[in-house]
Amino acid sequence: MVHGRQGMKLEAFKFSVYILIPIGASLTFNDPNVQRWAADYFQFLKYPANPNTNLKGEFEALVEKNRKEKEARREYAAQMQKLQEGAQKRRIEEQLAESEGEKKGWWRFNWLRRSKKEVEGNQGAVEVTRS
Repeated sequence: MVHGRQGMKLEAFKFSVYILIPIGASLTFNDPNVQRWAADYFQFLKYPANPNTNLKGEFEALVEKNRKEKEARREYAAQMQKLQEGAQKRRIEEQLAESEGEKKGWWRFNWLRRSKKEVEGNQGAVEVTRS
């Protein structure tokens, strides 16, 4: 806590801020145009629907919207199921290829190496030509 003349100046400044900000806000936002703009912009007032509107038509529109959303969810679920099945098949193929000794993938530089089948086939051809 600051004592003396400097402390008095600080306290006077804080007091003036505490008093001037609410007074300034009251003067600013008391203008009808500002109040109208704020009510429209922030949508403070939401009026209920007109009692003379056709509720049956609105209800049918909501039912149709919900039906379309459910159909879209079903289509999405079917697409995801197909993707999951494809991924599962791919995993099974990779596991089979790894168990057979073939390693496939973009990271393993297999395109530089020959597969075991090619090497075995070439060794057989070399043996045939030697004999």
